[in-house]
Amino acid sequence: MERYRRAFRKKVIPWYYRGKIHVAIFSIIQISAIFFIGSRLSWEISTLLVIFFALGYATTFTYFLHRFLLHRKLPGFGWAYKMHHWHHTFYQSHRMEYDGLDDVYMLLMPPWIQIFYFMVYLPGLALVAGLFLPPHLILPFAFGLTLWYGIYELVHWIEHLPLNHWAIKLPFMKSARKGHAIHHSRLKDVANFGIVEPSWDYIFKTKV
Repeated sequence: MERYRRAFRKKVIPWYYRGKIHVAIFSIIQISAIFFIGSRLSWEISTLLVIFFALGYATTFTYFLHRFLLHRKLPGFGWAYKMHHWHHTFYQSHRMEYDGLDDVYMLLMPPWIQIFYFMVYLPGLALVAGLFLPPHLILPFAFGLTLWYGIYELVHWIEHLPLNHWAIKLPFMKSARKGHAIHHSRLKDVANFGIVEPSWDYIFKTKV
């Protein structure tokens, strides 16, 4: 496994890549977006309800995206399958943790996807949501989706920390890490597609 990882880094990870910069870019964009949108919200009961609705939508979308796009070779999305396949070959059930920050190249979403998410996907979805929600509830919807992106990346990051890390020992993270390790086994194409929470895995009987 160590020999494979060394060869993988040399072949796949660009020479100019720096994990610290990647993490910094992600953190700055994510935290800035949360504070920018959150500071403009009117915190009422309806706001909280829409945020929870957005989180529910996001976990649903993530499950189906993960299961049917990232684990299948679909026309036009070969690049997504390839990137996710790299993630699974680099992080396997018996070797889930990363060795150094440069290994997050195969863990965090690339910066361009994060930029696309906030500059294209989120505004587009907000426009669609505007057809069904009154104007004052559009920002709470966008805030919920922004919050979800950060939660997803954070939980997924923790799932790939060493087993002796304090964050892994948290009650929820202990079970999440165990389930995610199963997803990185030979069952990767059939089980545990819910990275953050397993609701849809239970509903569609893909929970192992």
